[in-house]
Amino acid sequence: MAGYKRLAIVPQIRARNVKPLSLISNGLGYVNLGVSARMLRSLYVFFLIFSTLPVILWKPHVGVLVWSWISYMNPHRLTYGIAYQFNFLDYVAAAALVSTLLAREPKSLPKHPLVWLLAAYFIWITITSAFADAQALAWDKWWNFSKVILFTFVTMMLMQTKERLHALLWVIVLSIGFFAMKGGLFTIMTAGASRVWGPPSTFFEDNNDFALACVMLVPLVRYMQTAVETKYLRWIMLASVFIGLFAIFGTQSRGALVGISSMLLFLVWKSKRFIFGIAAIGFAVAIGLVFMPDSWRERMSTIEKYQEDASAQGRLDMWKFAIDVAADHPIVGGGFDMFYNNKYRAIYLPEGTQGRAVHSLYFEVLGEHGYVGLILYLLIGITTFFTCGGIIQRTRDHPDIKWAGTLAAMIQVSLVGFASAGAFLTVATFDLYFHLVAVTAMLKVMVDRALAGVVVKASEEAVAVPPATPYPAGKFGGFKR
Repeated sequence: MAGYKRLAIVPQIRARNVKPLSLISNGLGYVNLGVSARMLRSLYVFFLIFSTLPVILWKPHVGVLVWSWISYMNPHRLTYGIAYQFNFLDYVAAAALVSTLLAREPKSLPKHPLVWLLAAYFIWITITSAFADAQALAWDKWWNFSKVILFTFVTMMLMQTKERLHALLWVIVLSIGFFAMKGGLFTIMTAGASRVWGPPSTFFEDNNDFALACVMLVPLVRYMQTAVETKYLRWIMLASVFIGLFAIFGTQSRGALVGISSMLLFLVWKSKRFIFGIAAIGFAVAIGLVFMPDSWRERMSTIEKYQEDASAQGRLDMWKFAIDVAADHPIVGGGFDMFYNNKYRAIYLPEGTQGRAVHSLYFEVLGEHGYVGLILYLLIGITTFFTCGGIIQRTRDHPDIKWAGTLAAMIQVSLVGFASAGAFLTVATFDLYFHLVAVTAMLKVMVDRALAGVVVKASEEAVAVPPATPYPAGKFGGFKR
């Protein structure tokens, strides 16, 4: 198609002989764009992002929002030219950190075990990187992950109000939701004939990672739906959830199917409306069985018939790889990205076996950081889950902070999806997971403050009770009994 350029807007669709369908499926079809139009788009992104820097220097929490927006949406990847490769995050991060240091507003990390666990885990992965056999591989991944951890701490310091927390959640929901809607519409328009991929150069570019991001997003969309008052907006958000389901199925990710199934079962178990939960599961199953093509059903059936699936056997080989490395290096493991270390592959993989991604966050952490790293990682997830449970219990009888209990419940659902799907995906450093950990710690602090205010107010009211009414002296000493 001479004279036409493929749009940079994603999700990417990797399929042969897929004809343009409609402009609504940007990234799927083609649009004739002149050089000037492409340059204008690039300049617009430059102007938009750099115009936020003065605001960030004035209000540091805006830096967290812009950082999250660029991390999740990568708006510069929707352009051409110099903006496409420009590293905007470094400038936003620098402005946010300077503003955080100079801002006069109170700044403190939540006093919660999650903060200490995150710090301990980061220190530990730094130690394992120092002992790694392949130093270049280890420190490269360490550097990328350290930025995630750094802004996890900055987020916990700056976003400890309901308004700021909701702003952060809206950024996450709209950024990932943008691609989920496009992927869902594409799946509907092509009847699932092609696979949906995530946006390039993001942490969820891979089809499996994109599917997991969509899975974890569903409960957050549900929470934000309860936070809006406009009836029509609620219906739009509900419709977006169903379109997002098509995006999840369109990725053809078996791990995501496990994740969405686990979330639905967890909801049924926790919900008082059992019949409604069963109906939701039935609807999701119907989408897969009726709408999706035979190739999708055949791929999903390999979950049950894993003995016949070559890729499943490859995963088992990589899991054994991780166990064997941890057996020889039980304390520090093999370091970040040790699965791509040719020396380790030659030692621990069977002869003739092709190396691949480990496809399990648990074996990923075990192999890279040893049993100490795995224990710390699991403690972060378990502590987050039960902290959410405590928030739900404590807010149940307080209507003014019941929103926090609802959010905590939805975070629990997202964690179930992450933990179950993550058993089959290489997602130990998944940004969205650590964002949810940070949100949980902040939520706990906000609930503690709110309940402390209730206790203080109740105490003041008790002190202000007027004295007993005096009566004429008599049998009871002048006071009414």
